[in-house]
Amino acid sequence: MKQASYDWVLFDLDETLLDFPVAKALERTLQIYGVTPTPPRMAAYHELNHRLWQQYNSGEIDATWLQQTRFSMFAEQVDVAPMAMNDTFLQQIIALSVPLEGVEETLLALKSRVRMGIITNGFSLPQRGRLDKLGWNEWFEPLVISDEVQVTKPAAAIFQHALDLMGQPSPARVLMVGDNPKTDIAGAAAQGLATCWYNPARQQGPCEATHEIHHFAHLSDIVLGR
Repeated sequence: MKQASYDWVLFDLDETLLDFPVAKALERTLQIYGVTPTPPRMAAYHELNHRLWQQYNSGEIDATWLQQTRFSMFAEQVDVAPMAMNDTFLQQIIALSVPLEGVEETLLALKSRVRMGIITNGFSLPQRGRLDKLGWNEWFEPLVISDEVQVTKPAAAIFQHALDLMGQPSPARVLMVGDNPKTDIAGAAAQGLATCWYNPARQQGPCEATHEIHHFAHLSDIVLGR
């Protein structure tokens, strides 16, 4: 059997392995609490949520503040705790999320040939919850979640933390796969890792990835050296 081109494959999670059904989860959450999602209310929510994520990514606020604040305007209308509404939203993300096309088959082909891990910017509950729902937990070690380590991609520290957990393998033998040219590709490349840009929409723009794929199934050929 031919030796694989890489010893490790690290994956982004959202929009690389799994979808992140924000619109459906939000709609269902508001229905559960009896909130009528008028256009002005939804516009105000999205504006607030976008601003909070910018503040979170720049380190101005923590995850708890973001999650509590983004649902405050809806929660006040129906007299419930904002974090209760937020937790319902995250549970809906878990319930509605599915693997992207070609992902499960590819992971099954790779997991006996290389070691696999995940580095994801996200909150612990939906990230771990979705992997648990699918029965994928044992497939990935390490599982590095920004919410748990208090640092987000593309910062060097989150990649170095993963490499520490992996026993400091040669970076050239580690492939980072993700859909975001900045957080996944540039962040990993800065630490000497090989990179694969998963670009199903065939976006144009600068991305200095080692590899680029438009269909997830093509990852097997790259990793296994076929």
